[in-house]
Amino acid sequence: MAIDGCEADNWIPTAQAAEKLGTTPLNILMHIKRGSLLGVENDGVWLVESASLEALVRKRKEGIMPDVCQRGCAKHAGGCGSCA
Repeated sequence: MAIDGCEADNWIPTAQAAEKLGTTPLNILMHIKRGSLLGVENDGVWLVESASLEALVRKRKEGIMPDVCQRGCAKHAGGCGSCA
């Protein structure tokens, strides 16, 4: 089975991507919305393309890519929880 032209094993669920980034699935969806991760919805489940996740992990380690949630975090009014 292929998803968005790539093999299915190249895609992981948002929960797994969130674990890898140390954040929440909501924050992963925010990254997808802003284009910093490649994601697709397949049968009601959002998936993240593995290579785009690895690229984001590298960028964050290098300090190039900040978190997408800056004001609306769990420290504030019920945001994504990425800075909790």
